[in-house]
Amino acid sequence: MGLLGDSRARVVELLRQRPQSVADLAEVLEISEVAVRHHLQVLERDGFVTAETVRRKSRGRPSSRYALTDKARRLFPDNSSDLANELLDYLGDEHGRSELQRFLRWRAERHSARYAAALEGADTLNERIDRLAEVLSVEGFASSAEAVTTPEGATVLTLRQDHCAIKAVAEEHPELCAYEASTFRKLLGAKLSRRQTIAGGADACICHITPSTDDIGATSQ
Repeated sequence: MGLLGDSRARVVELLRQRPQSVADLAEVLEISEVAVRHHLQVLERDGFVTAETVRRKSRGRPSSRYALTDKARRLFPDNSSDLANELLDYLGDEHGRSELQRFLRWRAERHSARYAAALEGADTLNERIDRLAEVLSVEGFASSAEAVTTPEGATVLTLRQDHCAIKAVAEEHPELCAYEASTFRKLLGAKLSRRQTIAGGADACICHITPSTDDIGATSQ
């Protein structure tokens, strides 16, 4: 919240309570409507607020009410990761590691099915990695793909995740990272290794993917 500046942080705090008009905000903040509109324009540009048009019951021009987006709500404290960690700890402590592993396999299979649908129709490894990066980005993992040539002349493809949406949970349960990498490996149908993760202290989660002979041939055509 501090990154927004005091005035815009106060606007966000007020909108957290309920959607409000420019006039409502100006009255509470004791600043001009022009100043409020400026703050709202910046917040809307940055994806923190959204405007909806409200038509008056009586005659008159429609007015706008502003509300917070999901992005803005993530600025406030969220203890969902604590709950997730507690659930995983409970599974392991009360039902044993085998039951925890069973849950993680179940979770990986669900994600695999969803990702596989997104990869459908992608014929080459490059296309599959690009599609996977796209769906991961939509889910909050800020992913990208690129091809790198090693000093030995080999082509290595990378899948990079610059944000981890489950970082607090993965730090306590690194098995999540292992199952995720295994899921990627099966989906892409290629040799994949991941030695650094955000949960493990790295700046990004980076998968190194080695194309098969068939994929290299398809890429060069």
